[in-house]
Amino acid sequence: MFAEFDIHSYLVTREDAVFFDDDAEEAADQINEMLHHINALRTDDDNTEQLEEMVRRTLYDWIEEPALLELSFDEMDEYVQNLMDDVREQEEEQND
Repeated sequence: MFAEFDIHSYLVTREDAVFFDDDAEEAADQINEMLHHINALRTDDDNTEQLEEMVRRTLYDWIEEPALLELSFDEMDEYVQNLMDDVREQEEEQND
């Protein structure tokens, strides 16, 4: 059963991305697409804390790495998959 988690509360607006200047709308669209991708790829085993950590890392990387705006869909998919795998692996290590 999926953890109770609403990705919509994490989505950003153009105003949240003003530091991207003229690319603010594109930046907001890109990060929202990545967040929706996390939601689409989550599994029954992902808990709320893991999902929140995935979102937190994605938002942090988005702010710190403007190059993420240039990702193709395949690159974005790979980024999200790797991020999710990393969070899941970290959780397993903490539980051991």
